[in-house]
Amino acid sequence: MRTPLPLFILLVTLCSNCATVFSGTTDQVFFDSQPGGAAVYLDDHFLGRTPLRTSVPRSLKPRYVTYELDGHEPSTQLLRNRVNGVTFINLLWWPGFIIDAATGAINRLEYNSFYMEMYPLPDGIRHPDADTNRD
Repeated sequence: MRTPLPLFILLVTLCSNCATVFSGTTDQVFFDSQPGGAAVYLDDHFLGRTPLRTSVPRSLKPRYVTYELDGHEPSTQLLRNRVNGVTFINLLWWPGFIIDAATGAINRLEYNSFYMEMYPLPDGIRHPDADTNRD
């Protein structure tokens, strides 16, 4: 039995996005802070409170994680990306690069663990950006 050429091309195209298939579109990340209990926001979206392990979607754009804790100065970190090595398998079939780029799988987070030391505000001062009702 012979497979029709269009079906074969479709099958190869769908299976060629190697990074998306083999390594997924999210990274498991651990966030922690000292003191614990800080609210963690990824690009202004609440993720939870430290210590926190969660799935973070991969992205082509730079993203920031912000830690907020009442009585402490809010702090922000850049989540840096690196190239996902599995993507290079797409050299065998270039449309896979397009799919991996669209899903963000072409990148991975550089680190899978982030830690933030929270600094207390001087007594009696409340940071204007701190919003205890934010989450």
